[in-house]
Amino acid sequence: MHRVESKQTYTTCRGGATSVYPETVVVDEYEPGNRSVRVHNADQPGLQYDIPVSYFHETVQTRQGTRRKTGYYLIPS
Repeated sequence: MHRVESKQTYTTCRGGATSVYPETVVVDEYEPGNRSVRVHNADQPGLQYDIPVSYFHETVQTRQGTRRKTGYYLIPS
């Protein structure tokens, strides 16, 4: 599983909103073992969300090389 850390920035795998969540989010906090990640909207820092940790990926592609359809991938800083 991908390691999620505070202050990482993620964007959607398909370039659009993921369900009811914003397109780009910044991680506020995550404790290993938790089922959700606390994030805020990159465009509106006052809006916070709890998003399932399974939505977060290191890259936009799977190990097989296909493009992910859902979730967020890490934007390299």
